[in-house]
Amino acid sequence: MTNSQSSLRPPANSIDELPASLQYIAQSLVKTDTLQAKQVRQVVMEAKIQPLDLMPWSDFNHSATDSYGRRLVYDGSFFEMMVMSWRPGDVSAIHDHGYTQWGAVQVFGPAEHATFLVQDGEITCLSRTLLKTGQSMAVGHQLVHQMGNTTDDQQFITFHLYGNTQRNHDITADARVFDLNKGIIERTNGGVFHALPQHLVNSTEPAPTPDYLCWLRNTVDITQRVRAAKNAGFTNLSRHLDTLHNDLFDRRKKQQLLADLNQHVNSDGHAINSYWWKLLCHELTVAAQVQAELLQDTSSSNDAFQTYAELYDSVIGQPCLDSFISKYLQFMRDHYEIDFSQSSLLSLGCGTGLTERYIIEQLGMHKKNLLGIDISEAMIHVASQHIHAEIGDVMEIDPAVQRWDLAFCGLNIFQYLPHQNFAQAISKVAAVVKPGGYFFGDFITSDHIRWYPNLVFSDDQQIISLRTPKLIEKNQQMYQQSHILNIDFRNQMRITDEGHHQRYLPPLSRVRGIFEQFFSGGVEIYDAVSLDPISADADTCLSTRYLVCARNE
Repeated sequence: MTNSQSSLRPPANSIDELPASLQYIAQSLVKTDTLQAKQVRQVVMEAKIQPLDLMPWSDFNHSATDSYGRRLVYDGSFFEMMVMSWRPGDVSAIHDHGYTQWGAVQVFGPAEHATFLVQDGEITCLSRTLLKTGQSMAVGHQLVHQMGNTTDDQQFITFHLYGNTQRNHDITADARVFDLNKGIIERTNGGVFHALPQHLVNSTEPAPTPDYLCWLRNTVDITQRVRAAKNAGFTNLSRHLDTLHNDLFDRRKKQQLLADLNQHVNSDGHAINSYWWKLLCHELTVAAQVQAELLQDTSSSNDAFQTYAELYDSVIGQPCLDSFISKYLQFMRDHYEIDFSQSSLLSLGCGTGLTERYIIEQLGMHKKNLLGIDISEAMIHVASQHIHAEIGDVMEIDPAVQRWDLAFCGLNIFQYLPHQNFAQAISKVAAVVKPGGYFFGDFITSDHIRWYPNLVFSDDQQIISLRTPKLIEKNQQMYQQSHILNIDFRNQMRITDEGHHQRYLPPLSRVRGIFEQFFSGGVEIYDAVSLDPISADADTCLSTRYLVCARNE
């Protein structure tokens, strides 16, 4: 330990030396012949333990090699009382409690608690929840779980009571620690820590096979613990950290992830087990942060597409171009008799320039007559390899600089604007379109979430995109917010958290009205996939995507 043992209160020698709340627990246990976990939890709650009762046994200065502070408060022969101290980032290994038959834990801070099912040679995560201060839970012999402090700036303590009326001392001895990274169970009489040193391991045995979710969390937890120890001066762990680094980027885990996704996601890409999906995305989010730190990618860019741009076409751009954008571009050419070869075009929110390249290569537009603008520097970096593209904001386009025959906006880019800028952006576009020219672009309906998939693959399945959408209200306006995570298997496995992307969801009829206000030459709206006309009183369409065609006089 980094602190001196003399500064810590030793275990109490008798019940009388304990605080009143702990005396109540000890006396209740001694008086009862038959004990069960549920009954013991009730005793703990009745004792009304206060954090100050436990602070004399706190140990927030525990060694960086320990996963948390662990102090014995009282050994009652057939039961043990302990206090655990949790600094930010502290987390136990997955474990059971040795010879314990019954017990209870009470938390005095926002402890994360996970439970696991070990069955038929496999281990899966059943739950992962954040406990409330004061909350107590029963502990049984079969419980395999994990606790930790996932906060950034809080420390707290927890009270632990373990017992077995058939034993005399060493209640928690022979505890199993599940090291899923090594594929072994380590038996120990001490703390259930990650990366246990060999002298604390009594014996080992094969571990159950983890699903991808359990493997990932275990690898991340061990990596974080070993990194913390190395940063604290334990340089002998460097080789162990290198091994963990390689494991966290191991492409060989792809097939296991795909198998797990196949069990929990249907053929339309929608998660059929929302709780499992929530757990997976949580673990991937943490892993993405750890990987970014290992790669020393500490950029604080406000660009929402900083790491997304290079993957975007594989999971979004090309599939959308193939499935509906190319079709409505051809529809614009044929139905409205637009000669792209004789036109100039401003693409608003051009992204990677994939669609614009199609317009040049397949519809005959001269490259010099097309300009793409986007506020994302990362997107423009990719787009500039194919088209003339510049960083630009639709709110700043100026008809005094240039006017265009055509203006285009693909993949509902206008809806990424705050709602208060939406109408103004359309007026800006109308001002830069020449008389007789057209605006065309696609939008999503307010019920787009019913189509929106949770899981998207690139054609070769080398890139996996996971997205979790929800509807949110801001200033009495509706938005669809999607948390996006990408996994790239092309080289090493790289997990990136693309953050929360929000799209404004105005009623379709309101969008029609705004375009009619600024484009006096007529506005027509079609289902962007089927290209069937949408009536003036409609609020949605079958595909939940629609194409707006507006003409300037």
